[in-house]
Amino acid sequence: MVTVAGFDRPGIVAGITEALASLNANIVKARASSLLNLFVMVLLVDLAEVKVPFKVVEDVLKERGNEIGVGVSIETEDGFLKERRLVAFDADGTLINGEVIDELAKEAGVEKEVKEITRKAMEGEISFKEALKMRTALLKGLPIDRVKKVANRIKVVPGAQEMISTLRSAGFITVLITGGFDIIAEEVGRKLGFDYVFANRLVVKDGVLTGEVEGGIMDPEDKLRVLKEVAEKHGIKLEECVAIGDGANDLLIIKNVGLGIGFNPKRVVKEQAKALVGIKDMRAVLALMGFGQLKRDIEAKVKQSNANS
Repeated sequence: MVTVAGFDRPGIVAGITEALASLNANIVKARASSLLNLFVMVLLVDLAEVKVPFKVVEDVLKERGNEIGVGVSIETEDGFLKERRLVAFDADGTLINGEVIDELAKEAGVEKEVKEITRKAMEGEISFKEALKMRTALLKGLPIDRVKKVANRIKVVPGAQEMISTLRSAGFITVLITGGFDIIAEEVGRKLGFDYVFANRLVVKDGVLTGEVEGGIMDPEDKLRVLKEVAEKHGIKLEECVAIGDGANDLLIIKNVGLGIGFNPKRVVKEQAKALVGIKDMRAVLALMGFGQLKRDIEAKVKQSNANS
């Protein structure tokens, strides 16, 4: 199942179908529609005559989607039809435009130094844990009032509020799991209405940051552990979960859930996530998850096709 979502523009259908044709893939069924003002196309594709590994199919379609500016998801038929019940989000670079720690660095006068460490971490050049310690240490002495000032001016990406409201109305569990900081994450979680928020806790003494983080640092393994704990609490399997993120710190959960989505991802995520969204609009994620009448129509056709065969 190939799902495509983005702002309507000439060349989307041609671009995706040409990519499939180049692989010798056969389009069995196709349906185009709209969801929340986005163009959405779902294709049932037969790969029986494709001679290259499935990973190559994924890479070709993701690259073509990136070229024409649409989000693309490639799933097996079983995966597409599986029920989804929990969605986990990263914050910085995903729900939030940019990196919050860069904004804190501006307040502390260490923006250049922090940005360089952030870049290396998101590209996987240094571990997230090491990078966070280095960046947090540079914030030592920053008054907590200025941290709260940053929290109040944070903007979420377009479509974020609409997406969380839609997910909660549909009965999904929503979880914000970030390697960022609690003061910011909790404010974002409160505004959007998340069920759970997990983040690193900044140490504050005498009204200023000490440059330290309380407890363990939220690294990739911790993110996956937290996701498993929340899912188990609600009787949800990992294959029934969706995870959305942009950087190396998100890759472990993206690769271990039923549908992992790279949202405007860094290179390391772009190469390994099965679904990508290259536009800054969370509504595209809803489309890739199969929301709306479109998925129900495809499900009915797939089931009928199976029954006839």
